[in-house]
Amino acid sequence: APSFLCTCALALLAMPCRSPSVGRGIRSDLHGRLPHYLSDWVRTEGARCTVGGTSTIASATLFSYISSILPAVVIGDLLFASTDGQLGLPEVLLSTGATGIIWALFGGQPLCIIGVTLPVAIFTSVCYILAQELRVPFLPWLGWICVLSGIMHVMLAVSGAVRFVHQTTAFSCEIFGFFISVTYIYDAVVALLSPIISNHHLDPWAPLGSSTQYVILRERSASFANLCIAIGTYTLCMALHRAPRWGLFTPQVRVLLADYAAPISLIIFTSLSYLPYAEAAIGDSRLDVPQHVFDASGMLIPSFNRSWVNPLLPGSDDVQIAAAAAIAATLEVLDRYGVNATEGSHPFQVTSMGNGWANPSSDFLQLLPWHIASAIPPAIMLTALFFFDHNVSSKLAQEPKFNLKKPTAYHWDFSVLGLEVLLCGLVGIPPGNGLIPQAPLHTRALATITLEPREGGGHREVFTQVVETRWSNLLQSAAVLCTVFALPVLATIPQGCLDGVFLFLGMAGFAGNDLWERFWLLLQKKEMRRPGHAGAGVRFRKIRSYTLIQLGFVVCVFALTKLPYLAVTFPLLIAILIPFRLYVLPKLYSLEELNNLDPAPLQPPPYDKLPSRTPPATTKGSAEPEFLATSNARTASAIIVLRADSGDSSQARDGGAGGGQAPAGPERV
Repeated sequence: APSFLCTCALALLAMPCRSPSVGRGIRSDLHGRLPHYLSDWVRTEGARCTVGGTSTIASATLFSYISSILPAVVIGDLLFASTDGQLGLPEVLLSTGATGIIWALFGGQPLCIIGVTLPVAIFTSVCYILAQELRVPFLPWLGWICVLSGIMHVMLAVSGAVRFVHQTTAFSCEIFGFFISVTYIYDAVVALLSPIISNHHLDPWAPLGSSTQYVILRERSASFANLCIAIGTYTLCMALHRAPRWGLFTPQVRVLLADYAAPISLIIFTSLSYLPYAEAAIGDSRLDVPQHVFDASGMLIPSFNRSWVNPLLPGSDDVQIAAAAAIAATLEVLDRYGVNATEGSHPFQVTSMGNGWANPSSDFLQLLPWHIASAIPPAIMLTALFFFDHNVSSKLAQEPKFNLKKPTAYHWDFSVLGLEVLLCGLVGIPPGNGLIPQAPLHTRALATITLEPREGGGHREVFTQVVETRWSNLLQSAAVLCTVFALPVLATIPQGCLDGVFLFLGMAGFAGNDLWERFWLLLQKKEMRRPGHAGAGVRFRKIRSYTLIQLGFVVCVFALTKLPYLAVTFPLLIAILIPFRLYVLPKLYSLEELNNLDPAPLQPPPYDKLPSRTPPATTKGSAEPEFLATSNARTASAIIVLRADSGDSSQARDGGAGGGQAPAGPERV
């Protein structure tokens, strides 16, 4: 099956272009981007490299690194727990750093930031459960899923199907962003409360010195300590996130505090966790990373003792050796968590051999041909997830409001992403794709922004110039990759801090999401609704039904991720959002109502006009054209909010986070 699909993909690339659409998108993308490749490296402003442009690149690199590394740490910890130690922080850092470097070198649009996302972590966790049920070695099976999915990526790019993503509107983005926020909050609450609830069976009549009572008391002490640290981390993150609204400090300092709210909070509460009584209460409830980062030869050590080359050949000895090492590592993790993997209590079905070792079932040591065939449905689901998630991320990073000068490259980018996914399968690491909101925030950090008065009061941001470079993406990806040297430092972070960051990412993700605003409108009295709310101008009955449809999709996607066996199909439900918006909603709402609730996006230009993208004629510092402002004003509002305060109107920001002048009130997530 993979050989056949690979042959088909190569044939489509090499065949004469009898169909005008086959491969034409990729050729058009290359024709448009290759003339600009050298300028991506040597120019920052027009035809020259300036000191100001270099400073902007440096500040954008630091900002992008901070905004990428914290989710990577959180997702690495989540994967380690959900895969019983077979994947963890080393694999996530390697995937985020390596794929980011490849993207900066070969991607068509270097402004898009690549990394492992929360939906990918959910998908990988579900694949681990399925691998246990199918009794197949997890990492080789995941490798085949990535290999097949990578081939599907290339075939979609060659066929020109990527243009379909231009039909994405705020309807789909709002649902997807709401789902991500709910998942962040749910995982944090479960991680914080489940140890407390599960330890309710403490026996008050047990002997005071008994080991059982001591262990349970230590677990409960660590649980309550982490809960307090999580609440403190979340509270400080949200306070700093709203720093642009403060009356303290200068505008530049307030923006700096808002940009780095999460790392500042993490450092403060990690330090507080080492106070004498707090450290004793937390114990070893900290980020779980390998004790040794590099082996004797200087190679990075994975989460368990295995090779970085993922064995994919059915029946090979390498598969059995890697599977046995994975099971041994899993049993060690389960024993650390207090799980007794005896006969019948765990899918591995291990049996004690009387000498402290365990004999795993031979089913988990073999990769059979039908296992490869069974990887095709999950590969289709992964392709559907990336088709939506990555292309929306890339689209947000290239919104018309940024006034980018260089052309898009959606088809070429999706084919490069497919090759990266295939490479991740060969190495045995989770695949990465475009990050939301890091990608559009990266573009913003490279921009020169001015504030202009808005009709009716307040101000709006106008992007007069963006440094379209590959350096910031390359440097931040290399920094993420080099973070493996700091794994012992990351091991000092208590679990409560990570859960607090989870809560912050979830709650901050609601900002700017019209679905969140309309959800609260449903609970408000008519007299309490503010003028100009989301959907204003449409009958409230229609607003209510539209909001309930979106919330219904959120509930369905979230519930599907919690169902055994069926959870792997949740990307398909996300992909259905686009045709549902195109073909179902127009039958329920009038064109005027839909234009108010969910403006249709601008259609992409035909292939013969793709190589050059000249922005509409505007003078430097002028407002963006009216049709861009009206048609695309809320394209990115589902995930991020870039809002200017009415106060401190004289300030403007030059460059990225932490550099140059900054407006007093842009709110970023």
